[in-house]
Amino acid sequence: MIKVPILEIRTFDVWVLLLAGAVTEVVTKSLSIGVKVKSLAERSAEAQLQILNVETTKKRRLGPSAFVETSKLERKVLAKEKEIAEMAELRKRRTDNVAKWVKRFSFTIYAVVFAFYYGHCILSIDGTRVGDEKTIVMSNYEEKERAVSFLQGFLFPVSYIGVGMRIARLGLPAPGFGPLLVLWSAQVTVGNLIDGCEFLIYS
Repeated sequence: MIKVPILEIRTFDVWVLLLAGAVTEVVTKSLSIGVKVKSLAERSAEAQLQILNVETTKKRRLGPSAFVETSKLERKVLAKEKEIAEMAELRKRRTDNVAKWVKRFSFTIYAVVFAFYYGHCILSIDGTRVGDEKTIVMSNYEEKERAVSFLQGFLFPVSYIGVGMRIARLGLPAPGFGPLLVLWSAQVTVGNLIDGCEFLIYS
């Protein structure tokens, strides 16, 4: 087990950020899932289309004697297919609109958290307890380098992927975990749980 050399941790802020991340993820995921799922009217229309297709197939088998009835059913099938296509297009537009809103909402939350906690570490790493603990005296630079090295190894490979981690470290007075990292960890965890439940329910 990796022992994290914690210098300071703001426990209350950790819980606030975890709760904020979890709540925002539940809200945004619920909205996204709600618009993606087919409505009752759309599912009913698809069921009616299946029935019409079965009836049309039966009439076709009767040959020319059922030509009029078959033509009527074929027109109903085309009308129902058009109705379903319009419903699907409307659902797609709603999904796109919600996705745009979720993106703007998420960036707003990130900006507020970043501005509110700017210049504060949620969890600071004690560089003097990293590596050879027999080294009692060390410079501030060496202490910081040890703490940074520990963080990069602890968060590998996330610490080397994308610009998100770089943004999360902006304004931190010392090596440690910033507020955005705590917020994102809650969102990722809750998001994965919701995705798993969605897969089990709708698959």
